[in-house]
Formats: sequence, C-alpha cells, structure tokens
Amino acid sequence: MNNKGMILVLSLFIILILAVLSSSFLYKQVNQSYLSNRYADSVQALWAAEGGLQAARDDNLDQSFVSGTLGSGSYLANITRIGTSNYYEIVSRGTAGGVVRTVKAVVSTRDVDASKFKYGLESNVDIQLKGASTVWGENTTQPVPPKTHDPDYYKENSIFSFADLFGFSTTEIRGLSTVYNQTFPSGNFTGINWVIAPGSKFTGDVYGSGILIVEGDFRIAGTVAFDGIIYVIGELDMSGTSFVSGAILAESAANVDTTVTGTADIEHNTTKIQTALDNVAYRSPRIVSWQEAR
Repeated sequence: MNNKGMILVLSLFIILILAVLSSSFLYKQVNQSYLSNRYADSVQALWAAEGGLQAARDDNLDQSFVSGTLGSGSYLANITRIGTSNYYEIVSRGTAGGVVRTVKAVVSTRDVDASKFKYGLESNVDIQLKGASTVWGENTTQPVPPKTHDPDYYKENSIFSFADLFGFSTTEIRGLSTVYNQTFPSGNFTGINWVIAPGSKFTGDVYGSGILIVEGDFRIAGTVAFDGIIYVIGELDMSGTSFVSGAILAESAANVDTTVTGTADIEHNTTKIQTALDNVAYRSPRIVSWQEAR
C-alpha cells in the first residue's frame, strides 16, 4: 500500500514537472512570437517614417505636412522652413502595429535663381535677327517699337551652363520631365517637358508654359506662344509667328547661327522665368543631415 502511495506521489510530481516545463516552453514560444512581431513592426515603422521623409521631398516642401501609408505602416511628416533660408526640417513619424519610430532630416532646395537668366534670347553662337523680330525686356521703352532689338536683352556668343542655370543636370531634368519623341506636346501644356526634336522643320504650333527642353535642332515654322524657359540643345531656327515671354537659350554647334525671323516677339520676363523655375525649385531637395529621434 505504501509503495502504491509513493508511486502516486511520484507520478504527480512528474506531471507537475512536465506541466512547468510545458508552461515555460509555451511562454518562450509566445514571447518569441511577440518579439518577432514587435521587431517586424519596428522595421515597418522605420520604413514608414523614411517613406514620409521621401514623400515630403517629392515636391511637397511648400506644404506644412504630408501623410500616407506604406505597406502595413502609416506616416505623418511635419515640414518646417528654417527662417527664410532654402533649408527645411522634416520630422517624420512612422507607425506600425503600435510601434512608433521617428526620423528627423534637414534638406535644402536646389540653387534655382531666375536672375541667372539675364536675357530674353541667349546663344553660344552668333544670333541672326531678321524679319519683324523683336527682343525686349522689363526696361525697354514702352510701347515697344517695331523691329526692336534691345541689346540689354539678347546676347550672342555667350557662355552658360545648363547645370548652373537650372541647378540640375540634363539627366535629372529629363527624369522630371514628360518626354516626347519626335513631336511636341499638343494643346496648352504646362510643367516640365522634354522634346526629342523631329528631324525636319516642325510646322505645327507650340502653346504652353513652364520649362521646355528641346534635344536636337528646334527648327519651327509654326506659331510659338510660350511663357517660361525654352532651352535648345542644338540649332535654333524660328521662322513663324512667335511670342515668348521669359527666356530662350540655344546651346548650338559652333558653325551654326541662331536665327530668328518671321514675326517673332521675345520678351525677357523675370517673373515668368521664376514661375517656370518653381516647377523644379522643390524637386528632389538634398538631404543635409539625418537622424533617428529617440
């Protein structure tokens, strides 16, 4: 009888030990699962915070905040301009599964300056002004006399740099542009447009505003009505009816003149140049500093 009692006690003791071991194993499994989920949420929250930082950099610096979702996380990025400088502080908070992570960054906009565009018409080769063409600007006597070629507002054999003028390389600007191959945008277009020029003289019309980059020879016999900046990487030959308010620049081969004829009215207008540059002023600002806030 005593032996049976001892066996029962021993059995209960063994069961108790197994129960404790099972509970410990279960606790470790639950804890490991919690830690794994917590780590995944933490990584997702950081990605969301980084996504908020990038969303603020994507042409949103003129807003006070941006918000959104990224995967299973969400972000809220507050944007503050530092004084009147070109520097902005972005504080982006990412949240996922109850985990919050915050990153802070200081970014700066590109050096975009309308005053670098000093002329209504500027070329690195000789300029031939023919027909009823006029070139004038803010300080020209009003009303503008016919066939006015105000020397203060056009410059031939000039030295200028695309990257210096725009604050971006040609590759970067093309990446920000709507690209047209062998044709021009139709209708009244806006923004940043990049045209790979047709091989023959273009006889259609060009109406729009913003920044127009022409890769190749811009030889046009149609009507041009444009507010902003036209930059030609090739020959410029305008022979139709044109009114451009802003600036035209031609980066041509050394043995080809820039020619403007027909009825062309080119006005240097700093305000419209600045409005055109606003299309790139807030794009892809540089990150000056970055840190994760604790």
